[in-house]
Amino acid sequence: MGDSLRDALPPVYGPIVPAFFDKPKLEETRATCDQCAMCDHGQSALVPMEYFRADTKCCTYFPQLPNYLVGAILSDASPEMEEGKRRLRRIIASRIGVTPHGVGPPRKTVLIIRSYAEAFGRTEKLRCPYFNLEDPKASCTIWRHRESVCLTYYCKYSAGQRGFEVWRALKEYLSLVQVALAGYSAEVVGPKRPRPGRPPRESVVEPVYGPHLNAEDIDDLPPKESEYARWWGAWVGHEEEFYIACYEWVRSIKREDFAKNVGEKIASTLDVLKTKYEILEKNLLPERLVRNGRMREEHVGDKVVVTTYHRYDSFALDKDLYDVVGELRASETLQENLTRLANAGIELQSELIDYLVMAGILVEPNASTTKPLDTADASAIESRRASLEAVMRARSIPIDDATKQKIDDAEPSTLDALITRAATASSSAEVFG
Repeated sequence: MGDSLRDALPPVYGPIVPAFFDKPKLEETRATCDQCAMCDHGQSALVPMEYFRADTKCCTYFPQLPNYLVGAILSDASPEMEEGKRRLRRIIASRIGVTPHGVGPPRKTVLIIRSYAEAFGRTEKLRCPYFNLEDPKASCTIWRHRESVCLTYYCKYSAGQRGFEVWRALKEYLSLVQVALAGYSAEVVGPKRPRPGRPPRESVVEPVYGPHLNAEDIDDLPPKESEYARWWGAWVGHEEEFYIACYEWVRSIKREDFAKNVGEKIASTLDVLKTKYEILEKNLLPERLVRNGRMREEHVGDKVVVTTYHRYDSFALDKDLYDVVGELRASETLQENLTRLANAGIELQSELIDYLVMAGILVEPNASTTKPLDTADASAIESRRASLEAVMRARSIPIDDATKQKIDDAEPSTLDALITRAATASSSAEVFG
């Protein structure tokens, strides 16, 4: 495998994504699948840890595979894909979560995932169906063709918050690509699908999503014959062939056609990704920095353990340093703050500033990062924010920087109402009013 972002993607994307993807890929060394950083290996910790199960790791998630990636898996003749194909064929045969747009989780699983933040990584019942526990490395059986969430998820990041934001932006971009290509290929291969001309808003498995469960969902049964036939038409019984045809169609796309029919419609999402990558690449600092007022904090002796941008990535600060960065004022530029502190005999080296920004401890001042958060409620609030994002993604509602800011700024008292509203929404505007 090469060293570019393009090389890090599933092979089907290589010929069609834009030149930006020739940038170097991000190397993540703090979180690896073979030696899961969230499992208990006897490592020391300043505060009590709730480790992931070794027999699940972070794979308590059911991927939403778009039709063409399903076809890519079924078409892959390499020996290492045989186990993944076997598992995928078993799911297709079950008809649960199987639609012309892709293969995804049962609706009951979707509803659980919307509110299971505290159980993530710790529940055998939600272990990914493609996770091979019998493999000595406990590995993914469809790794080469994994979808956007699995491709971009890490629990810890070598570049800290900046790396996290690049991966999050890449996930949003690829999620929109998945929805668009799944819709277009389903229309081409099978008639009466969403018309080409704009990326369809529906999820890759939209027919099995919704705010309510029916009897089949609750009893883990396939959909009614009439419902399944409505989705598939003449392709009932030939689902594998359909998925392979979708894959072959996506493989035939020229880069200029992808740019015109998909790229132009999600250009703003790519722009966000480019901006986040540039900030990381050039180590850009905001003009003003303050201590993050929304950190989860645990004071342990002369240390303060803080959690900032990601619930599983914590950092330990000396209490003295924690107090010093609290002296930074939003009303002053970074240089003005550093000069004032230097005059008081306190020197903050540039390398330390970079580290504190990387860790999300120093952030650009705004309403959400300067407003104090009740530490006792932080975990529950974070869980509800994560649930809101999960519901919006399940509804294929793009989460750009502006939307993410709205989620971060939402009052804790309104989060449950926003989650309920998002369950039937089709746009960010419908969620936030």
